[in-house]
Amino acid sequence: MASADAYDESHLAEVEQENQSRWMLTWPELKLLFIASTGFFIDAYDLFNINLVVVILNFVINGKLSGTITNIPLQGGVLKAAANIGCVVGQIGFGLAGDVFGRKAVYGIEMMVTTVATILIIAGPLSLGTGLFTYITVFRALMGVGIGGDYPMSASVVADRANLRRRGTMVTFIFAMQGWGAFIGGLIFIILMAIYKKGVHFHHHTSQLNSVWRIYTGLILIPAIITIVQRMMMTESTRMKGVQAVREDPNLIAQGKVAGIKLAPANEKGAYDSDAGSHEAEAPVAGGGIAATRAAKAAAWRDARDYFSEWRHMKILIGTTMSWFLLDIIFYGISLNQSIFISALGLANSKDPWEYLWQQGVANIIIAIGGFLPGYYFTLFTIEYLGRKKIQIMGLCMNAIIFAIMAGKYNALKKNSHGLIACFIFLQFFFNFGANATTFVIPAEVFPTRVRGFGHGLSAACGKCGAIIASLAVSIMSTNVGPQNVLWLFFGIAVIAIPFTFLIPETKDRDADLIDLEERRAALGPHHEKI
Repeated sequence: MASADAYDESHLAEVEQENQSRWMLTWPELKLLFIASTGFFIDAYDLFNINLVVVILNFVINGKLSGTITNIPLQGGVLKAAANIGCVVGQIGFGLAGDVFGRKAVYGIEMMVTTVATILIIAGPLSLGTGLFTYITVFRALMGVGIGGDYPMSASVVADRANLRRRGTMVTFIFAMQGWGAFIGGLIFIILMAIYKKGVHFHHHTSQLNSVWRIYTGLILIPAIITIVQRMMMTESTRMKGVQAVREDPNLIAQGKVAGIKLAPANEKGAYDSDAGSHEAEAPVAGGGIAATRAAKAAAWRDARDYFSEWRHMKILIGTTMSWFLLDIIFYGISLNQSIFISALGLANSKDPWEYLWQQGVANIIIAIGGFLPGYYFTLFTIEYLGRKKIQIMGLCMNAIIFAIMAGKYNALKKNSHGLIACFIFLQFFFNFGANATTFVIPAEVFPTRVRGFGHGLSAACGKCGAIIASLAVSIMSTNVGPQNVLWLFFGIAVIAIPFTFLIPETKDRDADLIDLEERRAALGPHHEKI
């Protein structure tokens, strides 16, 4: 058993050490966070830019200044939902593949898919007319497959390596880049509008808006290509190597020789002694021939089925999936349709194309910098102190209260733009200092490495199902029943989401791998091999 060699061959091994302060990041940690978080910046930019792109396309193709497109299926909801539909496929598929084949074999492929889809989107010919909406819808679905794959892969890659004292902080850091993606996206949009002001606003060359949305969408290709190269160079984590070794030699569980996991020795009766002095198990080198490899892959496919067949694990999965599902209905219901609410409440009402788009861009950037970003960083700096469940419950409660205020005072807010902006800012703040952050963090921590990708991917996929419902329904409902009733519906959903959080254990300082190995050793009975 070459434990030292197996551990040291990872250039990011230092990230997995425990004798570090919480806030002093090492170079390997900084590198890891850069590789993972840049992907999330790109994902957020791609997901949320459709909010402004739809407004441009609706004017360029239909001549209408509105975030609601009336001459394509479901008033543009399918176009807005396309990326999230693809996300469902990517989250489950890449999450499971990362568990079965290892993170190294898969990480980077999801960003390649996103990059190719982005290139195809900006290449869409305007000559298609309304057919361009369908064209973009198809390739945004493909883009979504790549974006979706980034959720379980980046979460798992970081959680696999982080020590318990700072794991929540590190996972939150990568997800916080979603806020920067939304903010930088809005900033780039208004910069482009400023550049094109002379042609569009003064000379009425509105056809130039066709260039604006293509540049706006395509600029993200630069960091995407850099990220692909970095991800393809990453090595496997010690914990994932341990999982692969156990799949090839299940006897390692009884022996307690599992890489990266601290196990107490068996006592004289052969039972697990939770009070005994613990030690870092040796890291065996996986690799026992073709037959062993095939058996290991078969075991990998069975892991998720066997693990979640037990109620104690299934109820946690129900908690993570349902809380994320309900959260994303209200989060994306607001985020993807923000232009509709902004217009309905009078923040963007100009009849001039340039002025209208400028107002939309400014409103989006104010909301992003006022609520999005501060919320993420309040979570980042408090998650290891408050815990995950408290933040999630608090955030959902505050979201419910703010939705009730916005719905109850709807007519008054229409006359008071400052009050409206404040409500949107506080809403986004408590989304991100709340359930939008913790629904991402908890599945990365609560499931053991061997099923972490699938558990996180399925939870995220359920969230995206909620986002799809929001994308398809909100624009129609806002037209048919009015934005005020939509806000009351969101209030109810926020309240319903709270009980599902109680199905999930607090993951602060929780080592899911250790708990999993304790359970597996206990299942072997009292006669398993002593260490």
